[in-house]
Amino acid sequence: MEVSGTLSEDYVMHELLLTDLNDVVFHDLRELAARHGRIATEEPRAILAEALRSIHPDVWEPVDAIYRRLAASGRTFTDSAGL
Repeated sequence: MEVSGTLSEDYVMHELLLTDLNDVVFHDLRELAARHGRIATEEPRAILAEALRSIHPDVWEPVDAIYRRLAASGRTFTDSAGL
């Protein structure tokens, strides 16, 4: 596996090269990508992002849960910025 990065004006985009994948793993990766409507090069990114999401949980999830609960109540709320 190789890791490299390229510098852009605003950010660094890293590159990960997977090598020595056996044919079965490569075939399964392509099938999984097709099922998810992605191309084969996007699927490993999605798999890694999902796997690593638990390391950095969404800090806004508790806020989103409150928002969903309030929205489900049917009540309307005004913007508090004018207060």
